[in-house]
Order: sequence, then C-alpha cells, then structure tokens
Amino acid sequence: MSLFSIIVPVYNTEKYIDKCVCSVFGQSFDDYELILVDDGSPDNCPRICDDYAMRDKRVKVIHKKNGGLVSARQAGIKEAVGQYIVHLDSDDWLENNYLEKFAGIIKKYSPDVICSDHYIAGQDNVKWGMKFEAGFYDREALESRLFPSLIQKTNATYFMPSVWAKAFKREIITDYQNSVPQALKIGEDCAVVIPTIYSARSLFIVEDALYYYRVNDSSMTKQKRAFDWNGPELIHKHLEAYINMEEYDFKEQLYRKTTHEIFTVVVSQFNRRESYRNIVRDIKKNISRDVYAESIKKCRFSGSIKAKFMELALKYKLMFPIFIYSKIKK
Repeated sequence: MSLFSIIVPVYNTEKYIDKCVCSVFGQSFDDYELILVDDGSPDNCPRICDDYAMRDKRVKVIHKKNGGLVSARQAGIKEAVGQYIVHLDSDDWLENNYLEKFAGIIKKYSPDVICSDHYIAGQDNVKWGMKFEAGFYDREALESRLFPSLIQKTNATYFMPSVWAKAFKREIITDYQNSVPQALKIGEDCAVVIPTIYSARSLFIVEDALYYYRVNDSSMTKQKRAFDWNGPELIHKHLEAYINMEEYDFKEQLYRKTTHEIFTVVVSQFNRRESYRNIVRDIKKNISRDVYAESIKKCRFSGSIKAKFMELALKYKLMFPIFIYSKIKK
C-alpha cells in the first residue's frame, strides 16, 4: 500500500499533461501511486496516459466514457489504495517537495486533512494563501477557528474548498467523494471538501505554497456562458444531507453560500444571446424556486460592499444593476 494515491482526471489537456505528470515523477518522495483517469478525452491524452504507464509501474490508467469531472474523480478513488488521497488537475503541477512535506506532517501528526497554499500560475506565480494560521488543528481548534468560515461568513469569505492543494485520509473522504451528484458541473469541490472537514478530527495547514494552479480560459468557470440553474440547489441539498445544519451557525452560512452561488448563476445568464427582457423573465422564474427563495430571503451579509450588493439585488430583484455588473466585472 502506498502512502499517497494521486488522482488526475484527464480531458483534452494534451498540451499541459506532460508538465503535470513530470511534476509527480520529479517528487523527492516516491511512495505513491499515480492514477490517470482518461475521461473519454478526444485528443491524444489516452495514448499519452498509456505511455506513462509503460514507463513507470506506479502509474495506473483508467479509460472511461466521458462523464465529467465528478465521475472521473469517483472512478479514480475507486481504484485508489493509498492511505491519503491527493487530487491534481491535469493542467496543474506540484512543487517537487509536495509529497515529502506532506509525508513529514503525516509521520508527526497523522491528520485527517492536510492543506497547503498555492500559486496562481500565469500571473507571475501569485501566492494564494489559506488565510488561516499554519499548523495543527485538533477537533476543538477546527470548531472554534475554522467552522465559522467553513461554508460562508457574513462578508462572503469562506474556507478554500478546492480538493487540490490538499491530502485526505482515504477512509475520511471516500464516501463524500462518491456521494457527489454526477450532474454537478461547477462547485463539485465544495460538495466534497466541506463535509469532509466537518467530519474530520484533525487538520494541518502548511504555510508553504506547494501547488501551481493554472488559469485555463477554456475551463467551465472561465467560459462566457450561462451556468446551470440546478447547480446551487444540488450543492445546497447535498450539504444539508451531510452536515447537521442545527450545529453552530451552519444554516445561516448555507443561506449565504446558496445566495452567493445564485448570484453567480444570475450574472452568467447575461452571456446568453437573447433579449434582456427574456433573460430577466427567466431569472425571476428560477430564483423563485423554494430553495433559492428561502436562501435569498433569510441570508444576511455584512462587512463587504459586494456581498451586500448581492443580497439586496436579489432580494429586491434589481436586475438592471446586476446586468451592469455582468458587463464590467473582470
């Protein structure tokens, strides 16, 4: 059994995957297995993945029909045998001491979750921090210092919910990973990470930035398209199912998160090539869904102008200011 199982979903990234995989082969710590999940990629990635497996016995390749990121990660974790799961996107890469650093922490603390800072590659490698003090968190510290931000604070900030730049004990994350609805296209990371950290007994935050996240303009979140209306509701119901919303202030946090996600979807609707009137009519119909209407009505933001704008614009259905925002935001 390896210490780490590194799961890499692969789809249409033939120009990036070599840098990704070579960053794994170049690790200073070598007790790992690398699972490449070819999610029905239409380019040369399937052949490239097989070539890696021929070169190194630690590489496993899964070829599957295209089903999206959620299904690819689920296929990978089904085959994983490592004590810890590491997620790596196929257009990203790791510092060469990523696994060594994590292995040292595991030897000393054996935490359920390990998190590191990361770099935004392509922007002069800007360091993006966790915004929490580095070090070991036991359950009491998790509840007192991290849970107030676990889903979403009143100023719309939150614990970084990406599955990458982290390592998870396999027995902790597996059920949550496999429970994510495959229909979810955006926000699937938080559907895994939030319940996992909620159930964790310990966590360690590494001060160093050890992961390089590539800003890929072809990704779902960067494309100028209208996002799916079902996404925020799927995440809302998923978190309700796996977190006791009566504990702490999680219910209020969830209202804020869902409202924030709704706002993102609403803004994206103005990318549609339709009349303003038709788009607004559709927006008003969709934000009247029970889950969305309740979240918008009960959410309370403070401490951030943008967050307050989201709240008021949705509560009072101020569509034209949102339309203007959609045209001027970066």
